[in-house]
Amino acid sequence: MARLLFVLLASLCVAFPVLAEEVINRFDVGIEVETDGDIILTETITVTAEGNQIRRGIFRDLPRYFESDGDRLRYDYKVLSIQRNGQREPYETSTEGNAWRIRIGDEDHFLSRGEHVYVIRYRVKNQIRYFEDFDEIYWNVTGTYWNFPILVASARVILPEGARMIEQNGYTGGQGDTGSAYRFSRDGRAYMFETTEPLRVREGLTISLTMDKGVIDPPSAADKTALWWQRYGAVVILLTSLCGVFYFLYRSWQTVGVDPPKGPVFARYEPPMGYSPAAVHHIYHRGFHQHDALIATLVNLGIKGFVEIDAEDKKKTVLTPKTADGETLPIEERLLDRKLLSHGTMTLGDKYNKTFTTAYMAFRKRVSDRFGSAYFKWNVGYTIFAVLLSGAAIAWAIIQAPGWTLAMTLLVGALVILNGVFMYLMPAPTPKGQDVRTEIEGFKLYLEKAEKLQLNAFEVGSGQEPPMTVERYEKFLPYAIALGVEEPWTKHFEKLLPEEAAAYNPGWSHMGRHGSFASMNKSMVSTMSSAVTSSMPQSSSSSGSGGGGFSGGGGGGGGGGGW
Repeated sequence: MARLLFVLLASLCVAFPVLAEEVINRFDVGIEVETDGDIILTETITVTAEGNQIRRGIFRDLPRYFESDGDRLRYDYKVLSIQRNGQREPYETSTEGNAWRIRIGDEDHFLSRGEHVYVIRYRVKNQIRYFEDFDEIYWNVTGTYWNFPILVASARVILPEGARMIEQNGYTGGQGDTGSAYRFSRDGRAYMFETTEPLRVREGLTISLTMDKGVIDPPSAADKTALWWQRYGAVVILLTSLCGVFYFLYRSWQTVGVDPPKGPVFARYEPPMGYSPAAVHHIYHRGFHQHDALIATLVNLGIKGFVEIDAEDKKKTVLTPKTADGETLPIEERLLDRKLLSHGTMTLGDKYNKTFTTAYMAFRKRVSDRFGSAYFKWNVGYTIFAVLLSGAAIAWAIIQAPGWTLAMTLLVGALVILNGVFMYLMPAPTPKGQDVRTEIEGFKLYLEKAEKLQLNAFEVGSGQEPPMTVERYEKFLPYAIALGVEEPWTKHFEKLLPEEAAAYNPGWSHMGRHGSFASMNKSMVSTMSSAVTSSMPQSSSSSGSGGGGFSGGGGGGGGGGGW
């Protein structure tokens, strides 16, 4: 019986073999920092291949873009060499979405099972980050998008002669994590980071090393202007293009870009009928300005009894849903109530909040759809076409010109200025948008200047100013926030009704009383704005020093797998 059971188990193992795990045993990276700001990386990746995912080789995905001071810039990679087990290995590069992929291996050759050592050596231009008091290398060593666990990862950073380290930080874990499972050591000019725990699938190591300024040169003028110094003799091309683009843009502006007639702006005591604070904000600013539309909407929902806002803690805001009977909400406010407040009490400001972000993006889209193109036309198609024509002319001139001249520079500058001027002139309000925005301007004038101006029927053209009450103050407070004039509106309330303002303690908010009522209101808006920002996805373009970084931050990154 035992023999029969053994034969049965052996047969099952043959029929259904257990797949051994494929792992990255070591991921060792050497980073040589050069004085011109370039870095040379040597990635030594030791893998165990079992023929599952790693059959012919591996691929390394590197990000195509990085953020710098709010700009999206392209990485400049140059592969220097690639080896496997000490021998040159074929490879090819391609782009896969946001990844620049290096696929290593031969399509006609399958790897033997066992350990293989890949060495990828490449250069990346201008990857030092320059700050006022220090320079920094902030690098995502392994990337956080590998399909395999990494048992050990390390980075060995070699700084230029004379460079002095100020601070070091390391981060381990998945994208956005701030784990610190690493050890640090120094050997002369070499600074070593090594993980102390294995990295699971989609976990990585990121390092930050700051140094004194003065050793690393800032980006040279040659780096910035090299693409423009090409062949001489394309003045005619640029001049013709300048005339053609001007004619096209001028005729287009006459057709679609001239603003409709605008009526007089005088103080109005009410907002345009049927427009919510978010609608007024979007029409007035012709888009969104910071988070004022959202904050104004939340305050409006609070005043209407749908939410209680606790902004006493300057670092976070707590939203507690309430039930309000008999209130009919505008579409955008109803959407925010359903998508955000239906999830129960929510705290903003602690960390990234996916539920809040989803609701906020849906709210912005709804407001843009309702109060966008019907009120204002950006007419971007005309300017995009003109930019494309200008870009093609400049590109042609660069290719054809044997050298660069002052005349060509002036003509290119003229093209840029021409496109910039018409980008400003081409957008135009619709007749409906012009009328509503004029009303909003008059209402804003009242909210902003009511305390200073002696408004009367003759001056404002719309009757005597209604008396101030607590209800009137609350009714227009969300609009004042939406238009950025909540402080003068609150001061007007304090001046006319000082006793009511001193005793004002709304049930829809907890703000804490510090200083004047106006300063308290201003503090509430500031706290809510900070909490909203903290709950949104954060950019990785900031410094990694001072412990403020995270795994996956900085330059570099990506990931990889087998093929």
